[in-house]
Amino acid sequence: MDDIYNPNSAPPAPQAPGARDLVARLALGLSIFAFLPPFGIAAVVLGHVAESRITSGNGAVNDRKAARAALWIAYLQLALVGLIAVVGWGLFHNLADGFRRDTMVQRIFRVSDQFKTLDPESAREAEETARTLLNEFIAIEDQVQRKDGSYLCQINELAWTGLEGSTDAERTALAARIADSPYIYEIRDCAPLAEDSRKYSPEPRYTLVAVPRSPRMPENSAIFCTDQSGVIRSSRGETSLDCLNQEKFPPSEPEIPRILK
Repeated sequence: MDDIYNPNSAPPAPQAPGARDLVARLALGLSIFAFLPPFGIAAVVLGHVAESRITSGNGAVNDRKAARAALWIAYLQLALVGLIAVVGWGLFHNLADGFRRDTMVQRIFRVSDQFKTLDPESAREAEETARTLLNEFIAIEDQVQRKDGSYLCQINELAWTGLEGSTDAERTALAARIADSPYIYEIRDCAPLAEDSRKYSPEPRYTLVAVPRSPRMPENSAIFCTDQSGVIRSSRGETSLDCLNQEKFPPSEPEIPRILK
């Protein structure tokens, strides 16, 4: 009978364990270098592939622990790399911002920008700034003439004189705006009173012009000019000598109020 126990019969052989999964082991090996994004991504992909193979293999393949270990190691290293990248980018951004604010660096950038033409919007802003600076120069000249009866004949004198009550920082800022401006400011035909009143001295006068600086300002940019009258005129496609032609170029804005004498 087949069901009778036979003490001489051999015991049944134990079931062989599933074969090791090479994909899981490869994923585990790559996960060690997961701090390098290409290896980390490869470890994650192979780890998931290995888990899927082991699940669908019904015990034919093993190494589920290796596949899961590869996924854990890869994900943790990739998360750490991402965190370091975010923190590092923030530090780099702050460092770069401080670098750009450095006075020496700004000076270098300004020198390099002298050869770059402004875009139309920036050129329009530069024209408005030039008009504003001329108004400020007129006010300074009126202030000096009211006190001394004469005018200043140098742009740097205007900057360092400044408006009454201005601080050293404000005068320094004005000088910097003149130096960095895409316009060249000049005082021409200036006749202050003579120091010796016995000598002949013409009526005090000045001509102040703002000429676009090439190649910073595009072609056909506005030229501004004024004189002791305080009327600002502008022209395009002409020269600074033509700007004060009152018939050809009427005032570009209403006459500014003069400081009362």
